[in-house]
Amino acid sequence: MRPTGTLRWLALATLAIVLTGCAPDEPAPVIGFMAAVDDATGLDDLEGELASTDPAEWVETYRPRLSSPGYNLVLFRRRVPMLIDMQGRVVHSWPKVRAVGRARLDPAGRLLVIGTDDMIKEYDWDGALTWAYALPRADDLPHHDVIGLANGNILVLAQETSSRSDYLHEVDRAGRLVWEWWPRDHLEEHFPDRDRHYPDPTHLNSLHELGPNRWFDAGDVRFRPGNLLLSARNLDTVFVVDRGSGEIVWTLSDGLDFQHEALMVPRGVLGEGLVVVFNNGTHDRHAYRRSQIRVVDPTDGRLAWEYSDRTFYTSVAGSQQVLPNGNLLITSSEGGRAFEITPAREKVWEWVPPYLPMRVMRYPPDHCPQLAALGPLDPEPVRRRDRQPWVDVELGQFAFRSDYRVETLYGLVREVLVEPSGCRRLLLPVDPVIQVAYGFDGAKLDGTERSAHFRVTVRQLVPDGEPRTVVDETIRTTDETVFFDRYVAVSGLGLREVELCVAGELGDGGAAFMTNPRAYSRKRAKLVREWKDRALSLREATHQERQLQAIGYVQ
Repeated sequence: MRPTGTLRWLALATLAIVLTGCAPDEPAPVIGFMAAVDDATGLDDLEGELASTDPAEWVETYRPRLSSPGYNLVLFRRRVPMLIDMQGRVVHSWPKVRAVGRARLDPAGRLLVIGTDDMIKEYDWDGALTWAYALPRADDLPHHDVIGLANGNILVLAQETSSRSDYLHEVDRAGRLVWEWWPRDHLEEHFPDRDRHYPDPTHLNSLHELGPNRWFDAGDVRFRPGNLLLSARNLDTVFVVDRGSGEIVWTLSDGLDFQHEALMVPRGVLGEGLVVVFNNGTHDRHAYRRSQIRVVDPTDGRLAWEYSDRTFYTSVAGSQQVLPNGNLLITSSEGGRAFEITPAREKVWEWVPPYLPMRVMRYPPDHCPQLAALGPLDPEPVRRRDRQPWVDVELGQFAFRSDYRVETLYGLVREVLVEPSGCRRLLLPVDPVIQVAYGFDGAKLDGTERSAHFRVTVRQLVPDGEPRTVVDETIRTTDETVFFDRYVAVSGLGLREVELCVAGELGDGGAAFMTNPRAYSRKRAKLVREWKDRALSLREATHQERQLQAIGYVQ
């Protein structure tokens, strides 16, 4: 665990003096801190798991003629950065690095991440730490995004945890603060009608520096290169901050719903100058679930293009990247996949790992010297013989984060329903299996005899659809078995909209529980059983919980 407050600053400053000869009042290169902050002792052993895994099995589709070629930067188990080719084979990895949410690769082959120790870190191609930085206030939290700016500085999203206020923090390579910007100073002027019940007023979740663009060339100074395009989830708004004045000079809210990943299409790419946003659609999560990629003309707010599909939904997270040929690379983070579509909406690449992916990035073969040295890409297409239409994971689950609590029961982390009652609309995958666990938590039993009743039904949304029973069982603490983990097939309902209902009579005492029912394809259910989430290290588990609490996902 990293030191806090004054002791932490003194430790870093002393190390800087020893390694660089600089006094505390002189700007010491932050590279001098690297020996102290890159502590691998608190890590898990995921590098061993990565070495024994074949991610090539996770590419479902690859159509080379229509796809944009390159290498995909992904996070194994959402933490370990690795590069895979278009067939899914690992071509490079950083096995000792642990990233939070996103990693970025620059043209020199350096990897930029927010580490699980709350440090902003940069590694070379071989995994050696070359630069590191900690926010000056020890309790503040870097989160969601970090980028290298055109001027060579680093810009990170941060949160003042005492006030739950987001801010932007820019430092140079010597670790000197260059610029800081606080959205709370602009809320009353630009967002007086905002929803004030959120503990974090803005929930910034992406950074994008504007590059050369046709709007600025035509005299529109709002889109000056170097200005920042930000996404504020809790405001349902994306906006541009003028770097010179610090003012918000452009906003877009129409049609947005808990969006992520606002960016402007770069010069020379189809649709250049348009603003692209990943629109989650979170407010409809208990009814009609649908996410969209929205492409907007920033001069008048007109919707120029939109991608949506009945199988595409992630209530939180997610990203999209505009590729050099005009295709879109989309990561449905809670949906369970990344996929590439053409402007004609054809799916030409799809990657479905057995864990939920985060913010996949595609880099051209010549992005950096190290990638160029790998030689020509393999043009062999991929189409799995047993490939089935993918339905995003959240379309087949009953409850969302606000409806369950996370507990460790019978050796595994489980989502326990807060109120096991009610009905939700779902879209089932091909060959569906519904998984639900229920019973008594042995750690909470006190010897008192109790009973509980558990019922789960599913009904196709057609006139006079007959309900099918998934679970209908009463169990007692005196029974030989007090815990059940069921995978129940509901054949004939694949790719159909259904209503799933749960009803639990749990009695008093708080020992009985029902987990969040989820629908998987039979093939996916087998993978889920094989790839149960492993325990994090204590350091990473503590950091993850702190991150989720700070950014509003866990109360």
